[in-house]
Amino acid sequence: MMADLVSGEASESDEELQDKNKIFAAEVSGEASEEDDEDIYEQRRSSNQVNSTASIYRNNLLQRKLIENNIAIWRSLTAFTRSFVLNASKQLVTTDQMLIKSQLSLQSAHTSLQQAQKNAQDLQTRVAAVITSNFLPHINIQKAT
Repeated sequence: MMADLVSGEASESDEELQDKNKIFAAEVSGEASEEDDEDIYEQRRSSNQVNSTASIYRNNLLQRKLIENNIAIWRSLTAFTRSFVLNASKQLVTTDQMLIKSQLSLQSAHTSLQQAQKNAQDLQTRVAAVITSNFLPHINIQKAT
């Protein structure tokens, strides 16, 4: 927690003074090292040094915020990708299962149709046999005289 110090007021705790001098940020090549930053923060601040210290603090805060935002973006993108892939794979599995069920239904229907066709042919053969045969034998009737 960073607290602003007001001249003439005592701070609420010693931790606020200690936290005020701490900066947490990644070191970027081409900038001053952390040892140089600590030297600036440990010195008494004149009006000129306050401006340079505030600039360094803002740069470190900017770096920290950029890192935090980059991590948040990476996590969001990873979560989005993971959920997209999981949903797509679940849909593919569901579709595959439906296709397998459809294939089994079509195979069953094909078998049933083949059996129906065979039965129809057998029926046709029997009907033809019945139609061509004589139901009643030829009966000779003699006339009585």
